[in-house]
Amino acid sequence: MTMIFRVTEPAWLDQVKPGDNIRFQADKVNGQLTVTQLEVVQ
Repeated sequence: MTMIFRVTEPAWLDQVKPGDNIRFQADKVNGQLTVTQLEVVQ
């Protein structure tokens, strides 16, 4: 399944690549689901 989220820090997207396992928190910001925390997990 694919879902679309905004991110608060676009630089975070440079830290991940397709297939990475990540842990994130998303909150509703201005009516949009937005990633507010992101970490790559091993």
